[in-house]
Amino acid sequence: MKRFLLSSSLAVLLVAFVASPGLAQKLSAGVRGGISIADLTGDGVDSTSTKLGFVGGAFLGVDLHEYFRIQFEGQYVQKGSETSDEDATLKINLNYIEFMVPFTLTIPTNSAIAPRLYAGPALGIEVSCNLSAEGFESIDCDAPLADLGERKSTDFSVFFGGGVDFAVGSGAITLDVLYDLGLTNLNDTPGEEDFDVKNKNLLILAGYRFFFGS
Repeated sequence: MKRFLLSSSLAVLLVAFVASPGLAQKLSAGVRGGISIADLTGDGVDSTSTKLGFVGGAFLGVDLHEYFRIQFEGQYVQKGSETSDEDATLKINLNYIEFMVPFTLTIPTNSAIAPRLYAGPALGIEVSCNLSAEGFESIDCDAPLADLGERKSTDFSVFFGGGVDFAVGSGAITLDVLYDLGLTNLNDTPGEEDFDVKNKNLLILAGYRFFFGS
C-alpha cells in the first residue's frame, strides 16, 4: 500500500507540473533501455565484483529554456553484486522500479547533434530480491537459507552523467551514460546498524525521443 501511495503521489505531481499554464513550451517523451553495471559497497559488504543487469523505461521532458530541461523518468533496473570463488559465483539480484528527475543542460551546437549534461535525485522501490548461483535454483532473499538479514525496500540516490541526441526525423536517437550513487544504508537488521550497505551502478542507455508541443 505504501508503494502504491508513493507512486500515485509522484504521478499526480508530474501531471500537475506539466499542466501548469505557461510552463511547458516544448515537451518530449521517449523510451530507452540498456545495461546496468552494478555493485554493492560499504562496511557491511565483503569483497564483491560488478554484476551486469538490464535497465529499461520511459521519460517525459519539459523544456524550461532553449538549453535547460527538467525530465521525469521511470525505469526498471537490476542492481546487486556478485561474489566468486573457485567453486561458484553467487549473485545478489536486487530489482527496482526507479523514479528519476534529471535537470539537464544542453550544450548548444550548430548541428543535428546535441550534447547534454545532467544530474538529479532518484528514488528506487524494490520489487524483488533473490540469490542465484550456477547449477542452483534461485532463492528469495527473505527465505531462511538466504540469511541476508533485514533490508530497506526504498533507496534514495543521486545520479549524474551525460548524453547526446542525434536528430532523426521528427525526433532524436539518444545515447546516455550515467552513474547512480545510492545514499540509503540498505541494512535494516536490528543490532547491526553499524554495517553499511549501499547500491552503486553505472548505466549505459540508448533510446528514442519524440518532440511535441509548441
